[in-house]
Amino acid sequence: MNWQTPVALLIVAVTAFAFLWRQFRPRRFSLSRDTACGCSSRPGGATPPGYIVHGRRGEPQQITLKP
Repeated sequence: MNWQTPVALLIVAVTAFAFLWRQFRPRRFSLSRDTACGCSSRPGGATPPGYIVHGRRGEPQQITLKP
């Protein structure tokens, strides 16, 4: 067995480990996924559903409640 065979097997093993690690790695804590609170599920503080916020430059904002 020359030096190329162990190196090739090492490359294959490292690649397989990388794919398996992404599949079975421990997940990070997420407030919206791990708790019943959905407050962090809306990115960037978006308005709740049912509210329409409308405004143009130089005019006051209009907030409408949609049933």
